[in-house]
Amino acid sequence: MRLFHTAIKMSLVGVIASLVARFISLDYWMTAGVLAILSIHLTRRDSVVASAKRLIDAVYAILLSTLLFIAFGYNFWIYAIFIFIFAYTSWMLKIHEGIVPALVLVTHLLMVESFSMHMIYNELSLIFIAIGIATIFSIFYPAASEKELEMHVESVDHLVADHLYMLSLLLKDPDFNEEYYRHYSMVDHKIQELIDTVELVDKDLLFQNDHSYLAYFHMRKEQNSYIRHMYQQALKIKKLHPFAIEISKYVVTVSEDIGLYNKAVTQLRNLDVLQKSYKETTLPKTREEFEIRAVLYQILNEIESLLTVKVQFHHQYPDFGEKHFRF
Repeated sequence: MRLFHTAIKMSLVGVIASLVARFISLDYWMTAGVLAILSIHLTRRDSVVASAKRLIDAVYAILLSTLLFIAFGYNFWIYAIFIFIFAYTSWMLKIHEGIVPALVLVTHLLMVESFSMHMIYNELSLIFIAIGIATIFSIFYPAASEKELEMHVESVDHLVADHLYMLSLLLKDPDFNEEYYRHYSMVDHKIQELIDTVELVDKDLLFQNDHSYLAYFHMRKEQNSYIRHMYQQALKIKKLHPFAIEISKYVVTVSEDIGLYNKAVTQLRNLDVLQKSYKETTLPKTREEFEIRAVLYQILNEIESLLTVKVQFHHQYPDFGEKHFRF
């Protein structure tokens, strides 16, 4: 759907910019439409930022090329020298998005083969019309809203909770590890798709955007990497162990607390109690038990990391739940 709306915006700005340029009798009026289309991107922020850079680069190109042409003549070799200087400095100034549109405008000046204020006005008008119309469409064309981000937050929370619940089943049911891992792989793919979507939606929110949603999803992405490590460790367990059953129950409580609010602090306290209780137990008697307990110990460490990143998120955005989600 995003690609469909981007195509609509490109079509509209291309036609409107060309017609406006034609209406005020500009030479090369269709160029305005092409330049406007080039200024449309998948997201609002990308469109606005790229448009600003193209405008600055185009004005810079027109001024630089005019100075070189006046000083050394309107010929191809001066144009070639201009391209080198212009391209190099555009990259250095980090406004290289405007290189191609600017070169199109400068070729118009070269073809006249003499200095003309009319052509300077013409080329500046083309770029201002194109960028202006593209920017207006980028800002005011209906796009993703904060409500959509809220829906994605709920979705990713459900997926992470589902992840953890399946992990709890795997810990107490090692005989069916392949089935659980297939489910994990499917959910992992869905989480990554959600994160990719949110990164685009976040760029559509130009105003009053503190990027807390994006930070929330990056936190979930980091948690997902810890869950991945836990699955990899759990797959090594080939025999049911009493500690695995206890940890499985604890993982279920963690999955039930996945959400907007900071319940990770309480879960960290519960985890600390669990870890201390295991330290007070007798040492393993066999190599097999030692290896199982080593794996379970690693899983507890991963859970601690998973909870810690949630706590860190709330330190950075303490009012996230109250600010964005009012029931």
